[in-house]
Amino acid sequence: MLLEREVARQWNKTDIDGMLISNVWDENGDGSYFVRFEAGARFPMHDHNGWEQIFMIEGIVKFGEVELHAGDCLLLNKGEQHAALALTDATFFVAHRGGIEMIN
Repeated sequence: MLLEREVARQWNKTDIDGMLISNVWDENGDGSYFVRFEAGARFPMHDHNGWEQIFMIEGIVKFGEVELHAGDCLLLNKGEQHAALALTDATFFVAHRGGIEMIN
């Protein structure tokens, strides 16, 4: 069993301006984490070695051509390359199978 309490959540800076991450678990490339984006933050084009599921908690983020709002859930499969752009300040939860592959 793994329990993650919000009050103990640690937010860490990333190499992406305006993006913070809070890891929940990571094992052999699978895992989950929370993301905070400041409005205007961009995550570059990438793909995944497996599926990725995103649940929006607050704000608006565009994943590829899909705009997600609080309460929306998106499942992306391997080969569905996308970037992310925060249209507002936003927080979301990501669960994934496999790692990320950046697209040049």
